[in-house]
Amino acid sequence: MEKAESAEKKVLLFGFDDLRSILAVKSALEAFGAELIPVAKGDYGKTLSVLAGEETPDDDAESKSVGDAIPGRMAVLCGLNEELEPLLAALADAGVGPDCLKAVLTRHNRAWSAARLYMELSREHAALSGGAQA
Repeated sequence: MEKAESAEKKVLLFGFDDLRSILAVKSALEAFGAELIPVAKGDYGKTLSVLAGEETPDDDAESKSVGDAIPGRMAVLCGLNEELEPLLAALADAGVGPDCLKAVLTRHNRAWSAARLYMELSREHAALSGGAQA
């Protein structure tokens, strides 16, 4: 049976290259008992569930997705549904502002790569802000 979300509290970070930013996020997560996982660009093709530690990687799937990239920053929150509002405020205080797309790991998106999630979030953000392109 597929898990709907991770029981462990984690935040996957994509596109964060500055150590100071990563440490600020790590510090903000301590109050929530959440683990920070900065994801290396070479791992962007792995599924979110693999990156969150819920599943072991499928070597065939990984080899097909080499080269996936995202053009900006993104945070994926795992197992933190009950604490979203205070967590998002803490992340904002740590410098994770509106330029960083944010999502919750769900049953629906857990099999997606970072690139696919980023694309979907970008579309939603554009549609909500009136900047959707045809």
